[in-house]
Amino acid sequence: MDGDRPIGVFDSGVGGLTVVRALMERLPRESIVYFGDTARVPYGIKSVATIEHFAAQIADFLLGQSVKMLIVACNTMAAVATDVIRARAGAIPVIDVIEAGALATVAHPDRGGIGVIGTPTTINSNAYARRIHALDSSARVYSQACPLFVPLVEEGWLDHPVTRMTAQEYLRPVLAEDIGSLVLGCTHYPLLKPLLKDVVGPEVRLIDSAVTTAELAAESLNAMGLASRRAGLPAYRFVVTDIPLRFQTIGERFLGRSLGKVERVDW
Repeated sequence: MDGDRPIGVFDSGVGGLTVVRALMERLPRESIVYFGDTARVPYGIKSVATIEHFAAQIADFLLGQSVKMLIVACNTMAAVATDVIRARAGAIPVIDVIEAGALATVAHPDRGGIGVIGTPTTINSNAYARRIHALDSSARVYSQACPLFVPLVEEGWLDHPVTRMTAQEYLRPVLAEDIGSLVLGCTHYPLLKPLLKDVVGPEVRLIDSAVTTAELAAESLNAMGLASRRAGLPAYRFVVTDIPLRFQTIGERFLGRSLGKVERVDW
């Protein structure tokens, strides 16, 4: 397989751009095609069958772009549709944020328990706890849904008193369990890292799902001989399913740079 083919990254909306940002920093030679299903977000209120159907559609689109790897940057899709995506991908490797976060968490065990924060759908799926326990049956996992974090991040209130107060309320029961690490189980949450670090204190290690996914992608590409060796600049494409204006505005905050042209596709 040609190592200069792009990596396909997909999410239900804008959050997966934190994964793209981490990939750009960790793998600066890799081209990326990002797909955000902005017309059908949020996925969290939809049935498993519907999410599986959407995930299969997006996987098929990206496979049609000749990608060499698929990265599931949506925690909801990773929790319920990874098997469907792997079946579609065939020989193309598939990485998801939950697997990456769980592997990074158990690779450096901390004293104390493991906290996991995410959207209600991700937390209710118990996907992080199940994967962490599969890797380390002795792990103590304490999960907490944080439904207000996504709208606060999209509003740009990254260091706002309301966001700080909300974080303190959400994290109080988790911190009471003497955790040693906290998994940021939503791709919006890396933007809150400085604030969350203040709330949890220096003794708690933050597991950034975007960074861990980029690390796992780098390891996998190198192991399979698929890493790009191009000398020139990589190509970045951003594809959405709805009018891209809001995606462009919020996305540039998530990515930390200009998105350039955003493409729109109709199903």
